[in-house]
Amino acid sequence: MSGSNTARRVFTAAADNWASRIYLAVCSALLAWVWVDSTFVAHEDASFAGVLPILATAPTSLVLTLLPWESGPAPYLVVAASAVVNATLIGLLARSPGRRGATAARA
Repeated sequence: MSGSNTARRVFTAAADNWASRIYLAVCSALLAWVWVDSTFVAHEDASFAGVLPILATAPTSLVLTLLPWESGPAPYLVVAASAVVNATLIGLLARSPGRRGATAARA
């Protein structure tokens, strides 16, 4: 199996069903909200806006946040990568009941 075919299968599993698409849309909206909050809104104290995307993409993001990252775009990349991993798992789980039913019907 070639590398491009593997990447295609992963991204197909991440975006070929409604559950994965909705999850990716929610994670994208949360990231956009955090970016707007951190860029344009002045806070006297700390803002917890960045916690919601990490919680929405848990458990993958919690593992990736343990890596030694510098500030900057790294937290956004961690959440984006975690969202793709979780959406792929959602896509694979969404496909699996149909496969079991088809296998049981043939037997």
